[in-house]
Amino acid sequence: MRASFVLAVGLAACGLPEGDYFGRTDRREPGTFRWCNSGEPDHLDPVLASSQASAPLLAPLFAARAPDGMDGLPVPSLATRWEISDDLRTFTFHLRTDARWSNGRPVTAYDVAYSAIRVLSPSTGSPNGDNIAPIRNAPGYLARKVYALGGDLVELVLDADAEPPDLAARTSSHELALRDLFDLHGAPYARVPAGTTVELIATTGLRATWPSPDGQAWAYVLWQRDVEGVYGWVPASALDGQPNGGLALRVQPVAGKDQPDGVARPPTVRAVHGRDLVATPDVLGIHALDAHTLVFECGDPTPYFLAAADNRALRTTPVEAVSRWPLTWTRPEHIVTSGPLHLASWRERDRLEMVRSPTYWDPAEVRSDRVVVLAMDDQAANANTYFAGDCDATSSNNIPSTYLPVMPRYKDYDVSPWLAVYFLWVQTEVVANRHLRRALSLAIDRTQIPRFTFGGEFPSAQLTPGTPIARLTPAQRAACGVAADAPGVALLMAEGLCYVPPPGLDYDLARAKAEVAQARAEGGVPAKLHYIFNAGGEAHKQIAEYLQAAWAAIGLDVEIEAHEWNAMLADTHAGRFEISRLGNIGNVADTESEFLALFHCGTLDNRGRYCSKEFERLMAEARPMRDRVARNAVLRRAEAVMIEDAPVIPLYVYTQKHLVKPYVRDFAINLVDQPPLWRVWIAP
Repeated sequence: MRASFVLAVGLAACGLPEGDYFGRTDRREPGTFRWCNSGEPDHLDPVLASSQASAPLLAPLFAARAPDGMDGLPVPSLATRWEISDDLRTFTFHLRTDARWSNGRPVTAYDVAYSAIRVLSPSTGSPNGDNIAPIRNAPGYLARKVYALGGDLVELVLDADAEPPDLAARTSSHELALRDLFDLHGAPYARVPAGTTVELIATTGLRATWPSPDGQAWAYVLWQRDVEGVYGWVPASALDGQPNGGLALRVQPVAGKDQPDGVARPPTVRAVHGRDLVATPDVLGIHALDAHTLVFECGDPTPYFLAAADNRALRTTPVEAVSRWPLTWTRPEHIVTSGPLHLASWRERDRLEMVRSPTYWDPAEVRSDRVVVLAMDDQAANANTYFAGDCDATSSNNIPSTYLPVMPRYKDYDVSPWLAVYFLWVQTEVVANRHLRRALSLAIDRTQIPRFTFGGEFPSAQLTPGTPIARLTPAQRAACGVAADAPGVALLMAEGLCYVPPPGLDYDLARAKAEVAQARAEGGVPAKLHYIFNAGGEAHKQIAEYLQAAWAAIGLDVEIEAHEWNAMLADTHAGRFEISRLGNIGNVADTESEFLALFHCGTLDNRGRYCSKEFERLMAEARPMRDRVARNAVLRRAEAVMIEDAPVIPLYVYTQKHLVKPYVRDFAINLVDQPPLWRVWIAP
């Protein structure tokens, strides 16, 4: 049993800590930063990681073009500079020449491109494809639907519910020896029996792949010999069989914006065979001009792509390690890293340790010699480990709710806004009456919720989260065009650029009753409504009971039900609900990509089944706009249309609650909750 669990009993028995600080402040180890994380990371592979416990650990280990700075906005790093085309579709990154992997090999534009191709390869099974979906033809490539046909790009025309064939399947009449492209004369690390099917991923010399080291074409293939599989390079000429080459298929040109030259082709459906189509990452808008210049091309103007360049989906991964151990290359005995820290040890469900990387290009930027990350998914264990002095800071929101009422008295407790919103989905096909949905929102006095959750949340009927306007500096308020006493929040997107979401359907009891009356007149009020929330969180239960009472005050009978988390996710995804608690956490300070994208007709994340022609029209109007201020104005109109229809009922902007020792320096608490751990240091 950890000492922290024993301490929990002690806290309860002896009362609250005395003094100005919650935890011990005398215990410190110069050169070592100890951090209590929110749990065990699901992966340390940026391409496969998806959990909140993983995200802060990827940035120290793997370089990005423009990672989060102290304020959570992009700063130069692996990319020393970049250019953005006037139409906001082409992003050119110039990479530094002194970046090295921990094995000494240079980090190049081909490495970055390789990581993006991994994310978009169907065989990888990455959960992060949506994060780089704006890249030209990315969705079609991921779905195995877009191919090269001569000088044009085409997409398969399939019958409803038909699965695309695997046109990347290849065989060889000879045994294939899998090799490392950077060591072609070394011994092969795997041998594929003759006639075995492999998947062709890429070949050398494409727009986004390494040039051939010896003049002949090499093919990068996947052999799924077991659950993990193995990748490797083989002579392209050895792949002399194509199992699905004889398939009869139909294709049509992709849209003009997704063609390499941007020119639309006649929308003619053609009959072809599988062998006519080339499965290649060349269909993607990824182009390594040379070893240190990388271009990403988006199908539509994508002003937020620069911020997305920090996303885990575009962090570098080492081809030589991934190829040999696709699922276990991040173990300490295999891992190759490119960031400021290197993984030294990893005891699962306990801790991992990162040390200063000897190959990082800017050693002065690394302020600690060692970062120890404790993996605990129990809030009491985190808080009490901190109390005992065994960690110097906690990750966000790892303090038990029972502690929260008294935490503001301590100087080492911090509450800050988070790019996350707590809201209720309303299934619009089931709760179809617009007036009823509006009444549900107008009946809620959101200011009362923080009084019983004690989390310092910022009550808001706005969907897009941000910083409370009262907290903005005068310069930030000027950029947002708001007065100091304006209500609500604003999202700071970049230097001098701000998005102020529409106010939403905030508490108005008289209007709520009028909306209910209108709904009843239209026959749109059922005898009973059902609200579901996930079990296991006391705050969710308290909020559900509060909502039930608020809706009863306008004459609505709402039954509340606690569901197991995964079951609730499955039900809401399938549309089997009326009203459900959920929320959304943004990765990038951009409402278009992170929040409004949830409400497009027919998208997988649109759990409320909302579909509005006017919302779609406005989002389409904004999409080609280059002026970001004008674009934001149209997006605001789109959000207002959606909010007035009430497929979602925002309640509050989440807060980040941290404990940080007074001797810890440069532990950045920013809106996207991504502290650069390598910049943290311990005051002597």
